[in-house]
Amino acid sequence: MTIRDIAGRGDLWGEGLSPSPRAIARPDKETLYRLLQENCWLERAPFGREQSRWFVTDKAVEGGYGQTVDPSNLHSLKLSGGKKSFPFPVFYEDKVQDVIWTLGWDAILDHLDTLATKKERLAWLMAQHSYLPAKAISQLSGVGIATAKRHKAQNDTQ
Repeated sequence: MTIRDIAGRGDLWGEGLSPSPRAIARPDKETLYRLLQENCWLERAPFGREQSRWFVTDKAVEGGYGQTVDPSNLHSLKLSGGKKSFPFPVFYEDKVQDVIWTLGWDAILDHLDTLATKKERLAWLMAQHSYLPAKAISQLSGVGIATAKRHKAQNDTQ
């Protein structure tokens, strides 16, 4: 399954299982990339001269969870250059639930439910999960996107 497929499948994230639906039941594609990177399932690596791509980590490949594929089978980085070859990460469908479980998305949402104010949620997200994109932090905490970006910028300079 591609990252887009995993992010798009609500059943993988427990949608429809709980009686009280959450505002954000599943991460979007960008957030999922960050969660996978933070939990050592993906890594960003240089590819070609001026590009970088997401690759499934060696440990994930060795464990039989997924692989990095190039569907063209016609091009290679050495022969055609980086603009023609376009590898991307995939995870095996029978292992996806195991991968999702390790990301801790449900734990993040559960903890946010215990925090009463936007300020508390934002502070906790910035302290514990600042790797998430500003859009996700904004949605999870309830603050505006500009506020989330400002706090991320402050957090990056510290």
